[in-house]
Amino acid sequence: MLDALTAVIINFRTPDLTERAVRTFRKFYPDAQLMLIDNGSGDESATLLRDLRMMNTDRTSVVLNEKNLHHGPAMDQALRLCQSKFVFFLDSDCEVKSGGFLEAMVALAEAGETNYAVGKRIFMNDRGFDVESRPGAHPYIRPICMLVRRATYVALPPFERHGAPCLANFIAADRAGFALVHFPVEDYVQHEGRGTATRHGYGLGLRGRINHLLNRLRL
Repeated sequence: MLDALTAVIINFRTPDLTERAVRTFRKFYPDAQLMLIDNGSGDESATLLRDLRMMNTDRTSVVLNEKNLHHGPAMDQALRLCQSKFVFFLDSDCEVKSGGFLEAMVALAEAGETNYAVGKRIFMNDRGFDVESRPGAHPYIRPICMLVRRATYVALPPFERHGAPCLANFIAADRAGFALVHFPVEDYVQHEGRGTATRHGYGLGLRGRINHLLNRLRL
């Protein structure tokens, strides 16, 4: 089942968190295909990722970007580099506590051809901020621990540089009749939360600040 999957962890200047994520993931999934991407960190991250690759050279690849593409575009990069049916994303500030979730997530995705993404489902408004489920709200899978059907992804708008990088993609998927399937990832994975953002910010610039202000003004 897991031969149809590639796991991806993206690092940006958090080598300590990324090492924990990789080691705890490998504890339960030593033979899963794993792609490690460094987003132009310019620190010891590249050396760390090469060292982590030595844990399983046949099942681990490393991509070293010369500059920071930001998280959404790096996820898009991974989806276009991978050839597997499914791509699983795990945030670098996650710690895997138990196994079995990959098998369960793949089974949910395989349960229907229109099942597109699997993970913790919430709802967002047009600007990418969390809201209650209500008319006009958009279903959204948090990409901290998320499985995506690659063939469906490439036919939709790409993940982008945004506080909610999957939003445009998921809105288009929902409108096209593809399902975002809920799975309780928190039962298996502990997410530190904003591990990279707390240290280095989101890097969204003026556009991000304006979007945040307009959301607060409900515009």
